[in-house]
Amino acid sequence: MAEYDSDSAGSNADEAKVRGQYGDLTLKLKAWYKEDIKKVSEWRKQAREDYEFYSGEQWSQDDMNVLRDQKRPAMVFNRVAPLVNAVVGSEINNRREVQYIPREVGDAQANEVLTSAGEWFRDQTGAEDEESDAFEDAVICGMGWTDTRLDFEEDPDGAPKVTRLDPLRMAWDCTAVKPNLEDAQRLWYVDEKPYSEIKEMFPDVAPELLHAGWAKILGNDPTEPHDQDEADKYTGTQNEYADGGYSKKMCTLVECRWFEKVPYFRGPSLDQMGQPTGEPREYSEQQIKLIRKTMPDFPAVRQYKKVVKRAFIGAEVLAEPDQPLVPPGMFGWECVTGYRDKMKGLFYGVVRTTKDPQRWSNKFFSQVMFLLNSQSKGGIMAERGAFDDDRQAEESWAKSDAITYLKNGALSGQNPRIQPKPAAQFPAGFFTLFQESKEAISQVTGLSPEFVGTREVDQAGVLEYQRRQSSLNLLASLFNSLRRYRKRQGKVMLYLIQNYLSDGRLVRILGDDKAQYVSLTKDSVSNVQYDIIVDDAPTSPNEKEKVWGILQTMLPMLKDLMTPEILMEVLPYTPLPASFVDKLKKKAQEAAAQPKPPTPEEQKMAMEQQKAEMEMASKQADLQMKQAENQMDIEMKGIDLMIKQQEAQLDAAIATQKAQADMSRIAMQERQNAIKQQNANSRRTSAAD
Repeated sequence: MAEYDSDSAGSNADEAKVRGQYGDLTLKLKAWYKEDIKKVSEWRKQAREDYEFYSGEQWSQDDMNVLRDQKRPAMVFNRVAPLVNAVVGSEINNRREVQYIPREVGDAQANEVLTSAGEWFRDQTGAEDEESDAFEDAVICGMGWTDTRLDFEEDPDGAPKVTRLDPLRMAWDCTAVKPNLEDAQRLWYVDEKPYSEIKEMFPDVAPELLHAGWAKILGNDPTEPHDQDEADKYTGTQNEYADGGYSKKMCTLVECRWFEKVPYFRGPSLDQMGQPTGEPREYSEQQIKLIRKTMPDFPAVRQYKKVVKRAFIGAEVLAEPDQPLVPPGMFGWECVTGYRDKMKGLFYGVVRTTKDPQRWSNKFFSQVMFLLNSQSKGGIMAERGAFDDDRQAEESWAKSDAITYLKNGALSGQNPRIQPKPAAQFPAGFFTLFQESKEAISQVTGLSPEFVGTREVDQAGVLEYQRRQSSLNLLASLFNSLRRYRKRQGKVMLYLIQNYLSDGRLVRILGDDKAQYVSLTKDSVSNVQYDIIVDDAPTSPNEKEKVWGILQTMLPMLKDLMTPEILMEVLPYTPLPASFVDKLKKKAQEAAAQPKPPTPEEQKMAMEQQKAEMEMASKQADLQMKQAENQMDIEMKGIDLMIKQQEAQLDAAIATQKAQADMSRIAMQERQNAIKQQNANSRRTSAAD
């Protein structure tokens, strides 16, 4: 960023004429504008000519005056517009989509909610069309601009807006040289609006201060000494607004966005007791002073960060500069640049290289028409007195059914008195150069007729496709700038979604099965870092054509795997209309939700299965009956065995009792015998005594 020098802003007398509390800032911004507008005006001159060539205005005013004086036709066969339209059409047919992948360990899948929120953001404002218009500007003049913002006038909660900006109204840092002006430190937008609209924006500002006439003068012709040297004190047409006719006046307003380095301190966080913790945080200078009164050794490092400032300028700065809703280090205005002129540091598009061949071709066409119109068409040369009646000869000479009377001897002899006029001859090699002039545009741009679609030859489709692809290789730098633009614009959308749009509004998400609405909240789009990936949009026509061509070769091999579910996944990649694909999906979902009537094959299979089930049931019943009979046999055998065991036990008990009774009887008998013996012995003893 260029440093502000008070000498470059004007003398002390000039500074005294700047009124208001923003006088120093006004002088600084005007000095920057004077420095930047020199290069911008040089680019604008070429850009206006590029737009004129694209629109068919390809003759300069001096050449038109010469042709008019010579009564020559000003022929224009515009070959530039089809070339530009072919390049822009390639972008439309190969559009890209932005995906947000969180930087988390082991997580490589895109955040579905945030990616869908980005698609919703773009759908709400028609971003694809606006970006195609900006890319068309880049192809024509070398620079295309868009503005990504939230409109709080249309929606109090903020309505997403992506709009194309007029490149001829933009100005930029004259030291910026990187693609897409990524190294720019300031940007300008010079707009013309009705005075009433500007007055609504700044109701407290005096009417004569609203018009930035100095910017309009410098932008139109910055090389004029009286405008350039006196720009800081130039009032221009500001006095037009003193007559009260404000509503009919157009007011020039300049919006400037620039980076400023703001100091801050970075140190550890403090807990409730005022003790440092391990987590770092940012502190202002006042906070550090208060902390170091109690903790002189508090570890804090002074650092700087870039902050975007915005100011609106009329005759002077109209209000306190604020900060637009943009991510750190970005302006919100994003640029798509074309090719770079490394000597002048300016960007240009495809049209620049086609100007000389187009002029050459136009002049050849004009010259051919002039020669054809001015050369002889059946005229004659005749001596005076060769006709009986000169007037009758003039009237009847070109008529095939009329007789022209001549005097005797006018046609005879070695030197007849009447001879045809010699036809004009084109210079040698004229038509070769004429043909070369028509082909020069394709040669200088490298874009083949197959790419434009104007070549009428019979050739293999593979060869034609390869020639088209070779032309796209020459445009790789343009499409690379567009890819870089999408990444930067994706960062702006990410910042707005995470910080201002995550208020619970519903966002439509296209899932694997069906579309659904989810609430966009802080939790669903947590404020973490994301990688912004620019991927092929599966809905672009060229992408569909490529995928469908591959699928056609693979379908015979995948026919056994082609289930209805897989077919529904294949349909979005076919060239069929999106509405027809949606209807097919809807019908398939409805059919899947309802029971299907069985087909004859299914009925036959069901009957066979039912018969088999009946046979199996019969067999199972027979088996169960046999098992029951076997079980009954086993149980009967068990009962018989039990009875036999009980009988055996009873017999054993009876035998035991019988044996015991026999033993008791024998014992009794033995006891009786013993008593009898004892009695007998006693009698013997008594008898003996």
